[in-house]
Amino acid sequence: MNRFAALLIGSALTSLIASHGFAADAQPEAARPVDAAAAPATPAEPAAASAPATPAPPAAQPAAKDEKAAQVVSAGKEVKIGFISMSKVAAETTEGKAATSQLSARSGKLREKIEAKQKQLEKHKAAIESKLPTMSPKERQLKASEFQKKVEDLQKMIRASELEMSKMQDKLTAEIYAKIKEAATAYAKANGFAVVAEEKAVLYVTEELKPKDLSEEIIKYMDSKQAK
Repeated sequence: MNRFAALLIGSALTSLIASHGFAADAQPEAARPVDAAAAPATPAEPAAASAPATPAPPAAQPAAKDEKAAQVVSAGKEVKIGFISMSKVAAETTEGKAATSQLSARSGKLREKIEAKQKQLEKHKAAIESKLPTMSPKERQLKASEFQKKVEDLQKMIRASELEMSKMQDKLTAEIYAKIKEAATAYAKANGFAVVAEEKAVLYVTEELKPKDLSEEIIKYMDSKQAK
C-alpha cells in the first residue's frame, strides 16, 4: 500500500509546465515584420503575384526575413522581445511557494490517514492469521470476506485522495499561471516589450532582435505586487 501512498508526495508545480505566449495589447508597428522573422519555418506569401513563373527560391526566405529584421533594428526602431520560464517563475515566486506549501500540507494529511488505515489492516490480518488453526472453513471464509472488504475500502480512500490532490493541483496551477500571465503582460507594457513568450514555446528568434530572459524580473515584479 505504500506504493499508492507515495503517489501523494512531492512537489505538485513541477508537472505544471505548459507552453504559453503573452503579447502586449499595444504592440508597436515595428513589431509586425518581426513576427515574420521570429518564425522562419513559415513560408512567406509569393513576393511577385504578377509573375508566378519566377517565384523566389524557398531556401532564400529565412535569410530575407533576417535581413528585414536587421533593417528594422538598424533603422533605430528597436523591437523588444522577452521570454520567461513558467516553471521557474511558478516555483520561485512567493505565491508559487505558497501554493506548493498548500499542496504539501494537504498531501501530508492524506498520507497520514492512509498509513494509519494500512497499519490497522496489518494488525487485523495478523489477528486473523493467529486464529486460523482454530477456525472452521466457514469462519475462515467469513473472515476472508471481511478483510477483503477492508482492503477495498482502503483502495477507495487512496483513489479518492489521489483525485483530490489532482484537482487541487490543477486549480492552484491554473491560478498561478493566470497571475504570471497578468504580471508578464503588465511588465511588457510598462517596459516597452512587444512580445513576452514562454521559453519552451520559442523555437527560433533571429539574433538581431536580442531576446531577453525576463524570468527574474517577473519574479521580482510579482513579489513586489504581493508585498503591497
